Amino acid sequence: MSNSPSDPKVTRPVLALILIALSSMGLVIGILRLEILLVIFSSSILLVGIISHKIFTGFVRPIRKERGPTSDFIQHRWTSAKGCTVARFEQWLDKPAPLLIAIHGWQSDSSSTEKRISPFLERGHHAVLIDLPGHGSSDGLAIWTAVESGRNVLEMIQHLVKVWDWTQITSVVLLGHSMGGFVSLRFADRFSEILPQPIERVYLESPMTSFPMVFNQRTTGLALIGRHVSRLDLQWAYLRRGPDPDLNWSHFSVPKWGIPSMEIRILQAMEDIALGLQHLELLQPHASDDWEIVIDKDLKHFGTSRGDAYSTYLRWIDD
Repeated sequence: MSNSPSDPKVTRPVLALILIALSSMGLVIGILRLEILLVIFSSSILLVGIISHKIFTGFVRPIRKERGPTSDFIQHRWTSAKGCTVARFEQWLDKPAPLLIAIHGWQSDSSSTEKRISPFLERGHHAVLIDLPGHGSSDGLAIWTAVESGRNVLEMIQHLVKVWDWTQITSVVLLGHSMGGFVSLRFADRFSEILPQPIERVYLESPMTSFPMVFNQRTTGLALIGRHVSRLDLQWAYLRRGPDPDLNWSHFSVPKWGIPSMEIRILQAMEDIALGLQHLELLQPHASDDWEIVIDKDLKHFGTSRGDAYSTYLRWIDD
């Protein structure tokens, strides 16, 4: 089996393609007939179609970075019933210890996760880092959704329950960053239900909590003119090829999206250039008494600026 990830042909934005085709025809006719108004109108519609196409593709096909964590981790690959191969990177101690399962963010991979989990490794955790479909070393999807990605991970964990040596696992915790946090919000309880040892705690770092909010955040400025067409194309594509046509736009935001029943620790970058604080603010009204939220003024969503994350995680681990 090849270790190189594959990407199926991406789902097409039907409405945007229709606009591009019709406006291109109108533009040609307008030029040939020297009809200035038709040229201007067709050019405007063509621009809407092109921008809508770009927005659509940006949401359903992540840009892959084929990277991996250090050689301290061993890569394993598992293939779903539908043929999607999901990669994970494992590091096991030679003694019983807590297990950390960690999921990265959008257009990232397990190499970035490794940098986040050093406090857990210092405190003696086994670690399993998962590359979401379409990221790192995992195969892509025709239309990327957090629902189908999470279901692939869930199916993989169902398989791993029979593979891992549970005599060497004393407890289980889950960590999700950004999009990985979004997946964790919906699937933490489902992961926990199939594990011999339930997940004790969920750690969320600068989590995404609403796809509609991200969509609006990414369709400002010039992209605003393609917002409505690309949204219709996304909804239509999800109905045609998505994993659950019963889910609508509103289901992709908390609380409908899902909130774990176990205790949660949230570490949020104050100056979050990717998501802002709005995602945390959407989640906060649903916090339970056993949650703790820390907003770090020096933590960055991306990169190496970790603020006080290291000491915050250590304090939580030692609780």
